[in-house]
Amino acid sequence: MRVKNRSVVAAMFGICTLLAADGLGPARAQNLENPTWPTQEWLTSTPEEQGMDSSALAKFVSDGESQSFDSLLIVRRGRIVAEAYYAPYTADIPHQIHSSTKAIIGTLIGMLYKDGVLDRLDHPVLDFFADHGIANVDDRKKAITTQSLLDMTSGFDWDQGIEDGKEQTLLDMTLSPNWTQFILDCPMAHAPGAIFNYADANPNLASAIITRLTGKLAEDYARKKLFRWYGVGGEEMAPSSLQQTNGVPHATAERLRQIPRRPGSG
Repeated sequence: MRVKNRSVVAAMFGICTLLAADGLGPARAQNLENPTWPTQEWLTSTPEEQGMDSSALAKFVSDGESQSFDSLLIVRRGRIVAEAYYAPYTADIPHQIHSSTKAIIGTLIGMLYKDGVLDRLDHPVLDFFADHGIANVDDRKKAITTQSLLDMTSGFDWDQGIEDGKEQTLLDMTLSPNWTQFILDCPMAHAPGAIFNYADANPNLASAIITRLTGKLAEDYARKKLFRWYGVGGEEMAPSSLQQTNGVPHATAERLRQIPRRPGSG
């Protein structure tokens, strides 16, 4: 796979070894003393000015071809230090972001906590679903907190297909008519916090908590409270099934990179 028009975005970064193939020289970093809030535009910088090695980044970008990358974007201290796109992808083509939605769900939970809508991160999860009849309840399940979901340490007995698993629990959830109820009923394998287990149960349940606290689907809440800061909407960031966080929303790298630092989020 060939890198497509790397110079479109790389010309400003001053990565001499990276830009040699495109015949571009180094560029001066932009206003490094200015605030770096990600609005419609981000500031750029040379890697060295942000404590990074341009030759190492150049190798990383080059390796993206053999690793079948579609795009690569690196932000350091709020400034873009490298960005590349690989054919047939270009900067303006929305891309499936798959489990990046998990990070969006985590961001929304953090916003709810900061705004005081979620009182504390150690709030027991079952409290949010007191109106549900829940199976397999024991002291371990009662101890699951919102933080446990964010950490992927809830302790659910869950087969995501990682490390040669069969994805059985994930498949069973997909076939279930009520994903939230399926997760709540799931038996426990460990005490919360004991082990890390990458499981869709965690962010999906966090998404259900967002709905419980706001009265909105996570997708709608994200559009109102997060994506609007950047003029994101419609097809630019289509978080289809954001409430089901193994869904396949689409976004460009330009839009996706803006999400982690909402203006005023510190």
